[in-house]
Amino acid sequence: MSEIATRIVTPNGDLEARVDSQGSDGFLMCHPHPLFDGTMNNKVVTTATRAAASLGLSTLRFNFRGVGDSPGEHDHGKGEIDDVLAALTFAKQELGWNKIYLGGFSFGAGMACLASCQQTELVSGLFLVAPAVHHFDAPNALPYEFESHVYMGDADEVVPFDEVDDWVERLVPQPHWRVFSDGSHFFHGRLTDLKQSLQQDLEAIIS
Repeated sequence: MSEIATRIVTPNGDLEARVDSQGSDGFLMCHPHPLFDGTMNNKVVTTATRAAASLGLSTLRFNFRGVGDSPGEHDHGKGEIDDVLAALTFAKQELGWNKIYLGGFSFGAGMACLASCQQTELVSGLFLVAPAVHHFDAPNALPYEFESHVYMGDADEVVPFDEVDDWVERLVPQPHWRVFSDGSHFFHGRLTDLKQSLQQDLEAIIS
C-alpha cells in the first residue's frame, strides 16, 4: 500500500485521513470506539484496508472527530455517523470512486451500518467486523441494494457474541455471517484469517 495523508472536509472541521489511490472503486473503513483508544491505525482497520488494496481497490481510512488530528470531540455516535457520511461523499466527489465498499470495526461497524441505511445509494457493499450492537441503535433491516457481511469471533470479550448472533438472525435481509472459532474481539492470532475472509468476500462482488 502507498497511502498518503489527506483531509476530509466537514462542517465541524477537517478529518484526518489516509488514502491509497489505485482503482476507480474503493474500500472505506471506520475505526473502533474513540473513548477506548480506537483510531484509524487499529490493526483490524489496517488489516481490512490491506485486504482491499491487495485486490486493486483504492482505500480510505480516517479518524473520527476528536481522535488524532481530527478536531472536535466524541459525540456518542450522532456526529460520528455524520463523519462517515462526509467520508462517503468525499470518496465519491473528491476521489471519484464509482463504487464504495463500506466497512467498520466494533463501534465503527455500527456507524458504518447506520450511515449505509441513510445513504444507501453511495454504498455498494457493507462489511461489519464485530459490530458493537450494544453501542448503537442497531436496525432490524439492512438495505436490499447491496450485499452485507458480518464477521465475529465467538470468544469476543468486548462485544457480546450472543447479542450479535441474535441481531444477525433477526435481520432482513440476512447478511453473510462468518464466525471465527475461538476468535477474540481484536482477532489476536486470527488477523490473517480475517484478511483472507475479507478478500474472498470482496473479490466475489468486485469480479
